[in-house]
Amino acid sequence: MELHVEHVIHAAPAEVARIMFDPELEAQWVGKAGNAEKLTDGPISVGSRVRHPAGLLGMRAPFVTEVTELEPDRRLVMEIVEGSESGVVVYQVAPTAGGSVVTVHVRNKPKLPIPQAPWARRHHVEENLHRLATLVARLH
Repeated sequence: MELHVEHVIHAAPAEVARIMFDPELEAQWVGKAGNAEKLTDGPISVGSRVRHPAGLLGMRAPFVTEVTELEPDRRLVMEIVEGSESGVVVYQVAPTAGGSVVTVHVRNKPKLPIPQAPWARRHHVEENLHRLATLVARLH
């Protein structure tokens, strides 16, 4: 499954990325069942691992990501290394008139025959980006 969602946030890219790329703030904007847990010490960098509690349509599906690419304030690429799926999650933040264009791009493949609900995942990511915009505005 491939998913690509964009949203404009009225704040500078550095302000958005500071929140979006921080696993300790993830629970404040990603709707799910709990807090992300950093599995490696130090700030997020290439090689960092994070356990994400996740689920969709009432099913729990936690997963672990490993950062494979990081451009501060611009791009964070995470490979799904543990869980019921394999794939890549990409967060991007780019400047635009009046703020930032924020993109979430997901390419994943279930390891087990789990029914996919692309419309539900898209809606979930859209809601997350709305929450991110609200959080950025509140902390700005």
